[in-house]
Amino acid sequence: MSTTIAIFGATGTLGKFVLQAIADSPQRRGAVKEIRILTRPQSVDKANTLARQYPILFITVHPLSYDIFPDGEEPHVGLLPGFLAQDVVARAAKKPGVKLFVPSEFGAPTHSMSLDSDNYIVGKRIHHDLLRDLELPYACIVQSNLTPPYLLCPTPLPALTAEDPIPLGSPPFETTRYHVAAYIVELLLHHGVDTVANTVRVIRGVRRDKALVAEAGKTEWVPDV
Repeated sequence: MSTTIAIFGATGTLGKFVLQAIADSPQRRGAVKEIRILTRPQSVDKANTLARQYPILFITVHPLSYDIFPDGEEPHVGLLPGFLAQDVVARAAKKPGVKLFVPSEFGAPTHSMSLDSDNYIVGKRIHHDLLRDLELPYACIVQSNLTPPYLLCPTPLPALTAEDPIPLGSPPFETTRYHVAAYIVELLLHHGVDTVANTVRVIRGVRRDKALVAEAGKTEWVPDV
């Protein structure tokens, strides 16, 4: 696993849960040397407040300009729709040589859908194509249906018993943003950047015994990443 993790906008939808997922595990904490929160100058105070919640982690906050246009105009990323914002961030990530880019809003897979599919979402396909055109190593995580964010993360559930086994891949499932973040960190920890790069992985859910269940490609089930 890379010893340095950069989080774009840790005060947003997923970044703060990445911090929580690392802080919760001694193994994850030991594998991560530094966490850099990259944020817009106007969000530095919020990012510093968040960093202070995790004194056991080595976190630094860096004001970041998304200035990538020839005329020097800085786009207002926070005002852009999700996929347009991620296009800008991906281009910015290419410049410093990021080893693996993980978009936080990939949602549902479209890389294998026909253009006339009812589930086709053009923004996802365009963003995926951009990552390949940039030759920026990526890991697109499809999180399936998320548990509503107002529920506790992770949701406490009864432990499994020998009399009540749940087969691999069977419900009940729970998936929160915390689980998505934990899955990303565990994926890198166990497999490394080179193996994970340029893949699309699907989280089907988290079993009651907290074993992360994902799907590599279309058919291969991978428990515990």
